[in-house]
Amino acid sequence: MKTTDFDATGGSRYYTVAKLGPNRSLTPEGYLLCLAVPVARTGEMLYAEGEILGGDGEAIKGDNDGLIRVSRGPEDLFRPETIASFEGKPVTLSHPDEFVGPSNIRQFSVGTMFNVRRGTGIEDDLMLADLLITDQRAITAVQKDGIEEVSNGYEADYDQAEPGRAVQRNIIGNHVALVERGRCGPRCAIGDEDMANKGKKVSFADRIRAAFKAKDADEVEKLASEAESMDEESEEEKAAREAEEKEKGTQDALSQILNRLGAMDADIQELKKAKADDSDEDDEGKKKETEDDGDLTDPETAAKLDDAGVKLYTGDAAKTILPLAEILAPGIKLPTMDAKTTDAQRAAALCACQRRALDTAYKTDDGKAAIDTFLAGQTADFGKLPVPLLHAAFIGAANLMKARNNDQHTRVSVNVTDFGKTTDVASINTKNRDFWASRSGARH
Repeated sequence: MKTTDFDATGGSRYYTVAKLGPNRSLTPEGYLLCLAVPVARTGEMLYAEGEILGGDGEAIKGDNDGLIRVSRGPEDLFRPETIASFEGKPVTLSHPDEFVGPSNIRQFSVGTMFNVRRGTGIEDDLMLADLLITDQRAITAVQKDGIEEVSNGYEADYDQAEPGRAVQRNIIGNHVALVERGRCGPRCAIGDEDMANKGKKVSFADRIRAAFKAKDADEVEKLASEAESMDEESEEEKAAREAEEKEKGTQDALSQILNRLGAMDADIQELKKAKADDSDEDDEGKKKETEDDGDLTDPETAAKLDDAGVKLYTGDAAKTILPLAEILAPGIKLPTMDAKTTDAQRAAALCACQRRALDTAYKTDDGKAAIDTFLAGQTADFGKLPVPLLHAAFIGAANLMKARNNDQHTRVSVNVTDFGKTTDVASINTKNRDFWASRSGARH
């Protein structure tokens, strides 16, 4: 299928012959065109101490954990010089060890970025660009290997605001890299080619088309029978059927959550056992250094995580935390990390993100109801909850709210005490974005 992509003025910008998804197409040569890719964002990014230098040539100082939260404002990211500096720059497959220039562009370039601009609406904190990926290795990496996040390579100035905080200014672009995990997080990524179809029910019309295309007589007859049944269904029967489907869907979702929590509980018990084996408790049973007699159900502050706690935030489990935090607290400021971030630093940041998300969600009626289900009678003091219980409550409550939000037959409304009235999800998202935007502006 030949297609032509048009720009905002109606002019032809790109010519493609195959549509792979909402934002992906192939050119006649087989190049991969990725439209409206978020390549950078405003807000905070996480660096390790020693990664960046200030204007005086001295390393920017980190906080007690050796982390630096770098703030990048819209006045810096979207200044005309910065946007122009990224126009026409090369796409690379991971970051090269040196900046790309005339002497090495053949070695590192796998494509080009065009049409660099600021996003609009809910994307007004994003820098967007169209990427034309021309190298077969890179096309395969995106399409088959899931290397979809992006990370800009650039020069910038950094000003120390206080220990652990800095401001980024005077950004000049050099390249954009395709990476497995970018510093800006999953928001800066090529749109998933299957995203438009994920979770959607196949329509009756699509099933008819597929049956005729496959020349499947049995399927056509089956569809005809279904059509007759739908014609004969009364309004009362339809209402009863939809209610039954809704109830079944909710029960299935809760069953999946409980099964997952059961598996998590087994993992937590193993971690508790490992922690007990490694403790310094003597034969007389004196208290551990944590002064909690080894009872992990007692509240504890968790400024630093032990080895058992860190293990909760590594591997596949860590990948689910950020999207689940967005479900609990839409608009929450998410930590951003890259390959240089250690497991301990990543675990501390993700644990803190869980605490903030639970605290924000608990201020809503729906959030409180979902979270209380998994607190096992503990007080909702998320700053002091033990890590295993915190993790279990976070996973369970987020999945429960996700199941409820996905119920397309139910109008979702939440009583939010912060705003003093019942509102819908879209309004909550808007108010959360405005709240965090004002917080970010006041801080820096």
